[in-house]
Amino acid sequence: MTMMTTFEKQLQTEKQNRIAKTRCKICNHLIGNKPYKVFEERYFHSFCLKKDSKPTT
Repeated sequence: MTMMTTFEKQLQTEKQNRIAKTRCKICNHLIGNKPYKVFEERYFHSFCLKKDSKPTT
């Protein structure tokens, strides 16, 4: 069983905070603590990707 060091926990927390402050490239709202997807260092809300992938008829 591997345990995270204090330094690794700090890095993970800083990364989560940085992601939370970035904006979704579709709706332009903050990612915050909502589910998100990453593609080529761009962040998108999972909901926005599902919403845009629906075919329009």
